[in-house]
Amino acid sequence: MDIELRHLRYFVAVAETLHFGRAAERLRIAQPSLSQQIRKLESEVGFDLFSRVHRRVELTPAGEALLPRAVRILDDTDMALRETRDAAKGVTGHLTLGFIEAAAIAVVPEAVRRFQTSNPKVGLTLRELGVREQVEGVQSGRLDLGFIRSEPLVKGLATETVLEEKMMVAVPSGHRYAGRQSVKASEVATEPLIAVEREILPELYDETVSMIQRHRGSGYIAQKATSVLAVLGLVATGLGLALLPASVRGLSLVGMSLVPIEDSPLVVMLAVYRNGQLSPQLEAFLNQLRNDPAGPGARIAS
Repeated sequence: MDIELRHLRYFVAVAETLHFGRAAERLRIAQPSLSQQIRKLESEVGFDLFSRVHRRVELTPAGEALLPRAVRILDDTDMALRETRDAAKGVTGHLTLGFIEAAAIAVVPEAVRRFQTSNPKVGLTLRELGVREQVEGVQSGRLDLGFIRSEPLVKGLATETVLEEKMMVAVPSGHRYAGRQSVKASEVATEPLIAVEREILPELYDETVSMIQRHRGSGYIAQKATSVLAVLGLVATGLGLALLPASVRGLSLVGMSLVPIEDSPLVVMLAVYRNGQLSPQLEAFLNQLRNDPAGPGARIAS
């Protein structure tokens, strides 16, 4: 059986109007052509779909049985075509994003909120992962995009800067730096410091060690933790200070203060994705990041 979709459309038009002339007008085809196509459909089915008696058109039992199914087939086909076009335009589909903890504070919430507002039919899966896991995930295709700090030295990946910010130092409330407007990096380099484990945030750990070395300070890594929030908790207990990006101000805890570092270098947040393999959904997400006032090149003042 070789039934074409257009035959079903012709059949439904005649079935709904019960008039070949009006159906032909609706379809914008000649009435003789419509009659010919209906006869072809009836030949494929093997039964008459319409009875034509005394210039009246009525559905036969076979036609009545076919009508609801033909309508459903046409509706499903139209929906499939709409969804296909929407997916091709990036209007529907799915994105899986990875992010480090700092990105969950500074970038991800607003980026996701804006994207979902303008692209409500695109599903999002968010996964907090370390830098290495994100790079591997983007490489393998398990992630569409990741938010990381350091530039991955991996072929085939592209990066864009989505945030630049200065560093601050987290100090216990009773510390001598707590009431100051700012401190110098050389002052911080003399203190016992708390850092996130290097395997989780390598660039932040390395910057902490580098600061001590640059200023030949007597400071050292006194404690390590597995998250920024845990670091802040340890600072609040008085176990040491912590070098952190300015965006963590939203996580300030009781018992501690965040003080700007005067001569702090800028640190960046990067979006990483597969080069040359942009889906319409990912392209829409990246375009929003690029056009967002808090997007590439944006700075958080210290």
